[in-house]
Amino acid sequence: MAGPDPRPYLAEANYPCGRDELLRAAAAAGAGDDVLGPLGTLPASDYANGEGVWDAVRACDGPSIHDTAKETS
Repeated sequence: MAGPDPRPYLAEANYPCGRDELLRAAAAAGAGDDVLGPLGTLPASDYANGEGVWDAVRACDGPSIHDTAKETS
């Protein structure tokens, strides 16, 4: 489920940080669903930098946290 490179939207992320901070920073920078969706699939662990995030996005193929929220409602 890898999407576009999220690094341009993560310049303001306060690394190391978790998925919630990545989503906040990307949304504040104007990222669309094509970026936020794949970020939402990341495990809730700490990421050291944008390169680590990009590697994780490309490797992750799990359901988006948005998809799993729909399943539980």
